[in-house]
Amino acid sequence: MKKFYTIIKNKYFAAAIILVFYILLLHETDVAALSKRKQRVKQLTSEIQLKKKEIENLKTALNELENISSLEKFAREKYYFKKDDEDIFVLSDK
Repeated sequence: MKKFYTIIKNKYFAAAIILVFYILLLHETDVAALSKRKQRVKQLTSEIQLKKKEIENLKTALNELENISSLEKFAREKYYFKKDDEDIFVLSDK
């Protein structure tokens, strides 16, 4: 017990304990902040993967729209475009 008391009473040991406490809990890069940053990195990487998939879908849609007939079909379905001699009737399920 006396040996334990002398170790605790040692000023270097006390300084090391205070330093470890400061690094783990009080510093701006403490354990909690590091875990939050790690979680944020995981979230951002999943968002990156989602955006990459969306980009690929948009690229394929753009390639399809380069053909004039598919462009006309898209304009008719999405924006209700029509030719001069046509009438459009929009039906709803209300």
